[in-house]
Amino acid sequence: MGSKKTDCIIIYSSLFASILGIAASVRIYVMDELQMDEFSGNVAFLITCLLFGAAYICFQSILDEWLPPKVEHIFAKKQRQPEPESESEAVPTVQEKTVPKYEEYRQTAQQRVQQEQMQRLENVLSYTVRELALYMEEKEMQKLYEHIRFFQYASEKECRLIEPSVTVDPKIKTIDLMHFGWNIGNQFHKSGIETATFIKRVFARALKESDISTIIRKLKAEGTCIIKIKKEL
Repeated sequence: MGSKKTDCIIIYSSLFASILGIAASVRIYVMDELQMDEFSGNVAFLITCLLFGAAYICFQSILDEWLPPKVEHIFAKKQRQPEPESESEAVPTVQEKTVPKYEEYRQTAQQRVQQEQMQRLENVLSYTVRELALYMEEKEMQKLYEHIRFFQYASEKECRLIEPSVTVDPKIKTIDLMHFGWNIGNQFHKSGIETATFIKRVFARALKESDISTIIRKLKAEGTCIIKIKKEL
């Protein structure tokens, strides 16, 4: 509090000293330059003090009454201005929609397909041994089993690579082998050329007189036979 009072005294003392100095200079100017008497000089001194004092008071009133509200209004306006949104806030985020339990259903479906394929293979192998057990040695049957497992997923080109061939009793004729091929190929959803190529390679000695095109035509040929056409095994 004492420091603030001292500052005010210093400021007003400097102001009054400045006004008195200017008024004294005016008094000297009037008396020396204008060649007027001492009374006129004193009047000029007094008027100068009054004018500068009034000018200071007016100036101070303007600063106290007009300037603070303007400054406050400017700062308030700046504070009210909304801050620009950042790019991360301006761009709406899009949540990626996922399929509920997709992986669970996918794995379940894959397991079901695998089980169906395994069951289909078991059915074909069981059918094979029922039909041909009387006409093949066990060793030959084992080779035929391996060829059938390969055939389930093999393409026509891959079937061309099958070896060695399987020996079957002469009682099993060409028509029987063709019927056998069609029966198992139908279970594996194989095309005519895939089935024909398979039995041509597996029963190479028994079918040495038949080419692929002939086998394709005669896969379901009618005639006297041991192995019948069966859509369901």
